[in-house]
Amino acid sequence: MADCPSLMQYDALYGCGSSEYWIDIQVSGIFGASNSKEKGVADGIRIFCQSFASQVKAYKLSELMLFFARYKAGKYDNSFASFDARRIGNAFFKEFKPERDHELDAINRKRVQDEIEGRRFIPPEGYSSLTWYNELKRRAESGDEEAMKILTVWQRKSSRNPYM
Repeated sequence: MADCPSLMQYDALYGCGSSEYWIDIQVSGIFGASNSKEKGVADGIRIFCQSFASQVKAYKLSELMLFFARYKAGKYDNSFASFDARRIGNAFFKEFKPERDHELDAINRKRVQDEIEGRRFIPPEGYSSLTWYNELKRRAESGDEEAMKILTVWQRKSSRNPYM
């Protein structure tokens, strides 16, 4: 949920190809930590990074950083024994993305729930909702403009939503 640029915005800010270079640094770090030192595998990293960058350009850098951190921690794959860049792509789309979607859903549900809770009516100390309503009605009948305004707002809300 961080306010962070997407990979596409990163390219726009720092020049075309910057996103591929950023991913290359991440993938090369994983390759360097693995036991695999084959030249063919190392040459394939650049091709993978170009393809992967084009597929994940809409994701924010914070999300990609989270993915690479989790990947390096061994959450999705243990490529340190033998490195294959395709495993990184598979881990992103088959494991990280569904997990990310689930986490974002939970965050959004919590935000909506907090918003609903924030709108919930809590009567002043010493009143129940009914006694507060009756008190406002009494005040409105005696000319209290603030009480009339509150009652008018409540009536508008209740006419739009019968469950309010």
